[in-house]
Parts: sequence; C-alpha cells; structure tokens
Amino acid sequence: MKTEKVHISRIRSNDVILHDGKEMTVGEKDITRDDFMGISIFGDCYRLGTVFVIRVLYTRVLPNIPANQKSIPVDC
Repeated sequence: MKTEKVHISRIRSNDVILHDGKEMTVGEKDITRDDFMGISIFGDCYRLGTVFVIRVLYTRVLPNIPANQKSIPVDC
C-alpha cells in the first residue's frame, strides 16, 4: 500500500482516502460542490483546499507467466 498527497480536486469516485485515520472509499454522493465552501468530501472541505488529501494506492503484484503457459497452476 502506498499513499500520496493530492489536492481535493483530484479525488474521484472509487478512490480510497485516509479520512479521520480510517481508509474510506469515496462514492459519487460523498463528493459535494458548493459555491461558498468549494469541494468537500464526507463533509470536510480540507480547509478550502489548503490541506492535502491522502489517497491510498493499492498495487497488485502479478506473477510472471511465461508466454507459452496458458494459466497459473493452482495447488488445491
């Protein structure tokens, strides 16, 4: 798991962020835009965009499969 600090405007639906110390998946209804407060996620405007949002990046390690092998052998 890696994390990166991004501006609140770069957060999209289905991103995972650290919010109040918990990993949370952002849905479309969690992102709101207001003329006065700007963008907010889960009701938090991150000080009007002056505080970065911590986005969690999950990396998936894929096995090296030779080109002539059709599938991955599974031990049962």
